[in-house]
Amino acid sequence: MTDSPPHADLPPVLAASRPMNDRLAAHAGRRFLSVEGARWGELILPAPDETCTTAGGLRVVLFASFEYGYLALDAVKAYAARFPGRITLAGLATDDAANASARIGLKKRIWKYVDTDERVAMETAMAEAALRAGAPAFTGEIKTEGFRRILREDWRPDVIISCVFGQVIGPKIIAMPTCGIYNFHPSDLLHGHGAGPAPDEDLDARGARTTVWSIHQVSPEIDTGPVVAVSPPITVRDAQGRLPENRLVLYDKLLEPVGALAAGLTDALWRRHATGARGPLDRLDIAPALPPDLAARMLEPVHAGAHDESLPAFDAAILERYA
Repeated sequence: MTDSPPHADLPPVLAASRPMNDRLAAHAGRRFLSVEGARWGELILPAPDETCTTAGGLRVVLFASFEYGYLALDAVKAYAARFPGRITLAGLATDDAANASARIGLKKRIWKYVDTDERVAMETAMAEAALRAGAPAFTGEIKTEGFRRILREDWRPDVIISCVFGQVIGPKIIAMPTCGIYNFHPSDLLHGHGAGPAPDEDLDARGARTTVWSIHQVSPEIDTGPVVAVSPPITVRDAQGRLPENRLVLYDKLLEPVGALAAGLTDALWRRHATGARGPLDRLDIAPALPPDLAARMLEPVHAGAHDESLPAFDAAILERYA
């Protein structure tokens, strides 16, 4: 291992050279660092007044973006606040979907349906949510020795939760967290449906009326790791049996369960970690994670209307079942 640091301060003009960074730099005291080997993106450190107040326990890192990732992050933050000492949010790796240099599958994934302004707003909010909780945010290339050193030496994850993340996670990172890496994917992977960046196209091709959220262990091949949990069904068609033409309306329908599922996964991982067990979680019973009224809404037809651009919020009342 080299003694040189894996990152260095960026000049102010470069740090604020992209729309997301320009907004994030408005909070004085944040540092923007280049990371060794990364072809795009930065490591952003919280300002001195942005401190973690819930340190201890299981160290959780998120690889996440878009509204799904934001809601998963909100659930993890809420869990840490409700149960101090159980978990620490150690860091966030996210997509900078407005960065033309980023290799995150913009033309293949959900981002292809989202205009630039919403991309900037969504990913700025994502990074802000981590920074305000005292956790660093990384917007760049993860398959570099510089980021792997940060992950290994600074963030030190016991577990990584991935939700709508635009980079393939390689074996060197998969091997790091002792409790495993878990990805959220909105299709029935257990039965071989919808793997890859466009699960909506699979629904259309099969004429499916419902889908599910799969939570699976991460492997080097996309969406192929062992499935840990499958959600109850979610209706994806309207009352006339049609998939919404606006795919973002469909994705809005899939959004609500994510926070409850992320909270349930976090609690199960903490409880297992508290017993001294190590290694990945093989099975998660998610029925207790979903309140009956939420499960009922999942079965309702998709409602016609415009895509909701407002930020989702996790219902912290769900956490009382884990007290």
